[in-house]
Amino acid sequence: MKNLYFLTLLLFALNFQAQKKNVNGKIYDKHPAINVANAFTEAFVSGDVEKIKNLVTDDFGWWAKNEMDPSKKDLTSLIERSKYLSKNIIGFEIVNNGGAYSDAMEFGKDKAVHVYAYQLMKGFDKNTGVGLEMPRNSIFFMNEDATKISSLVVSDSQLKWNKAYDAWSTRENGVIYKDHPMVSKARLLYVHFAEGNLDVLRGMYKDDAKIRDVMTLSDIKNYFGPEEKMKMIEGFYTSYEVVNLKEIGYPDLLKYDGTDNTTIISWWEISIKNKKSGNISKGYHHNQITVNKEGLIVKEDYYWNPSLLPQ
Repeated sequence: MKNLYFLTLLLFALNFQAQKKNVNGKIYDKHPAINVANAFTEAFVSGDVEKIKNLVTDDFGWWAKNEMDPSKKDLTSLIERSKYLSKNIIGFEIVNNGGAYSDAMEFGKDKAVHVYAYQLMKGFDKNTGVGLEMPRNSIFFMNEDATKISSLVVSDSQLKWNKAYDAWSTRENGVIYKDHPMVSKARLLYVHFAEGNLDVLRGMYKDDAKIRDVMTLSDIKNYFGPEEKMKMIEGFYTSYEVVNLKEIGYPDLLKYDGTDNTTIISWWEISIKNKKSGNISKGYHHNQITVNKEGLIVKEDYYWNPSLLPQ
């Protein structure tokens, strides 16, 4: 029993020792190394090659950590990237991400300093128009006296970079049809609207269909449903009536790769009469519906200007 007591005491002491805290460095929100990292970022954004060279060591290397197989790259590749981005990205910036700021971390007995930057890269490719806004987190590893950068690790969105690269290529994503049985869904949608056939019109929508009036949209995520749209149309008919409906051009049906749904885009000229004043005005609608394989509308975006209604 005595031996068991001492064994328990020993295990407790070892466990307590293992749980003791061990300080392994310091974190600074202001440090000369942060100034070096910031100067490097500014030089990278502006394409200042000489300044970049002056801020790194002779054996400098860098890694893009979000690649499938990260490998060390030399300074030349980083400079070429800086030169391209500075000349080809409209509004090119690398700034602190929200309320974040860089930290200088001083590690261990050798006091090695690393700067951790939490940033956002922004801008638009002037050749393709693709936006490059993405989080960009970097680790700057400093030399012994923290005056130059010995290596750099960058983590950003490879999906965004791939999109930027793909914009230079030609790639199909489906087929456009001028004539197709599903095109009737767009035409009948406006025919039933013009005739005021609300019951038939309601039956064209799936119960959980998402509808957006883009002209009055304050948040791209905001939708309303078929029941709300029917109430809006019912309210419309208390004051107005459609006196003429004309299809402009012809609807386009888009069959995207990887989906059973179809998207139909159509354009309409509509003449509307104010029942009280008798005034008639002409307006234009642009409509985009997504129809599932059962032929029900699951999504709709429409554009029209209500200020064109007759007084």
